[in-house]
Amino acid sequence: MNNFSRALLFSAFALIVSGCSEKGEVTSDTQVAEMEQAVAAEQSVGVENEDFLLFVDRVAQMSLLQSPLTATSLGVSDDFVGEHFNDKLGDFSQAGLERLKREHDELLAQMAQFDPNELSGTALTTYQVVQHALTVTGQLKPYTNGTFQPISYFSLFPVTQISGPHIDILRSLQSEHPLTSEEDARDYIARLNQIKPAFADLSEVVLNDINRGLTPPKFAVEGAIGFISQVLESPAGESSLTTTFTQRLKATSDLDDTTIAALTAEVTMAVEESVYPGYTQLKTTLESILPQASENAGVWDLKDGDTIYQLALENFGASGKSAEEIHQLGLSEVARIQKEMAVILDAQGMDSSDVIATFNKLSEDPKYLFANTDAGRQKLLDYLNGQMKTVTEMLPMILKTLPKAAVEVRRIAPYEQDGAPGGYYTNPTLDGSRPGIYWINLKETSDWPKFTLPTLTYHEASPGHHLQVAIAQEIPDMPMLRNMIWFSAYGEGWALYAERLAKEMGLYKDDPLGDLGRLQSELFRAARLVTDTGIHYKHWSRDQAVDYMYETIGGSRAAIEREVERYSVWPGQACSYKLGQMKILELRDLAKDTLGDKFDLAEFNDQVLIYGSISLSVLEAKIHTWLASKGVDL
Repeated sequence: MNNFSRALLFSAFALIVSGCSEKGEVTSDTQVAEMEQAVAAEQSVGVENEDFLLFVDRVAQMSLLQSPLTATSLGVSDDFVGEHFNDKLGDFSQAGLERLKREHDELLAQMAQFDPNELSGTALTTYQVVQHALTVTGQLKPYTNGTFQPISYFSLFPVTQISGPHIDILRSLQSEHPLTSEEDARDYIARLNQIKPAFADLSEVVLNDINRGLTPPKFAVEGAIGFISQVLESPAGESSLTTTFTQRLKATSDLDDTTIAALTAEVTMAVEESVYPGYTQLKTTLESILPQASENAGVWDLKDGDTIYQLALENFGASGKSAEEIHQLGLSEVARIQKEMAVILDAQGMDSSDVIATFNKLSEDPKYLFANTDAGRQKLLDYLNGQMKTVTEMLPMILKTLPKAAVEVRRIAPYEQDGAPGGYYTNPTLDGSRPGIYWINLKETSDWPKFTLPTLTYHEASPGHHLQVAIAQEIPDMPMLRNMIWFSAYGEGWALYAERLAKEMGLYKDDPLGDLGRLQSELFRAARLVTDTGIHYKHWSRDQAVDYMYETIGGSRAAIEREVERYSVWPGQACSYKLGQMKILELRDLAKDTLGDKFDLAEFNDQVLIYGSISLSVLEAKIHTWLASKGVDL
């Protein structure tokens, strides 16, 4: 590595260190010197793979210094990050956001020093992925504030009914923060004591977003207020932060009861003096902006709303398609899938004249429902665990590379379930100390007729999200930064494609109603194309969107209301599932046509997964390269 490249690496590190010190998280001169020495030690001639991967590792370290909750989630070590981080929450201030925007510009400048023609293997894929991510966030940067990250785009508003630090911090502390020792416990307490100042900063960011014209829908603000009210309703000693802390410490540490009781008392005090005041201030801020909150559900009524939406669609897999084209694609897919559902109903001797009415009737039949009690919820979870065991044994049918990390199913916490989706997945730690988790919302078990559950499992666990994420994490030379970048069209596209794989594996062979549930799940994703573009492009109201979804896919109206409200505050993301699935199927058809009888499904699926999370454009390039390596002309 030449001196200029080394200087770029160190300047990037120094930028982050100086930013951290603004919040009192000071990195010592010794650590700075050690980092400079480490960079200098990595000298080589020319800009080659090792130089670029070194650069990417430094970027990951810098990012994790700024986002200690992400570091905890990934399970990385203090040595990798460069300092102890499990006692920190991170920077939630406006100054921190401005620093992130400067960092984005710095990273783009540094990337320009590397020539992708001189890279290969993981280094080349990583260059392609990072360059794509920086380009997307660069396009969105002028239009975002409170949610800006240099290499990822998740949502438009910093606090909503489904997303934001008010939700993420609770989830992280209760399910990801380690509690195996007294040091872990004191780190937990330290984080609790930072919530008050963090939420004071967050409140300022929320107000700044309003001043910039980034006004969330009224129902999103009301939903966030409702979530916070639930957090605050219990005495500090009965808070889930307190009770979960005690339960986990007893289960996973060797501390005696006296020590645990003393630590629990400190947690209770921190909840009373920091957590509750912080949440109260944020709630007061949200209540103050309610009069300004939008009555509309779409981003079209925001400043530059149409531009924001088209950029969001591109980020989520549009591949050049306009909002109108995606809307029409959705309508076409809805019609196709409903016809396939009618075929199954006919074969079962059921009324197919109105497939959704028949599906709704089946969904309400008590023989397909679990009791809406704790015992019924446990029975449902046991059923899901049985499904996961069955599919795990069959994975060699559709894949050559299999993950080592385990996956388990858990119920979404009651305090979170009102604003949460029906199900989602969280990744295992890199060191294997925490498995992948498939979360399911069990507020109402009637949301989950038994014949709909297999498809949810195949989507969230295996062969869906868990398979994809765990394989990516286990790639031996995968840079840490790649585990921090998520491409929704790729990841959600794979998970929806995995539902199709489950059918091809024979998992619905003797379960026609389960296959009906699979089709309804795909119908759900097709209807999202229509609804998301309806809300944000065609100016549909919330109620209009709910009505369309309910009439098109059936199911619980309450669940559909939560879904539509999610699309409203996360423009474009709902389209990523179907757009990603269709791209993977398009590439599979290309491979079949090209290879003929030499096509191997397991080999193709490996090619989709072995590079880790990548954009659809990079995936397409990888498939073309793979086919060319087989000596075929495209």
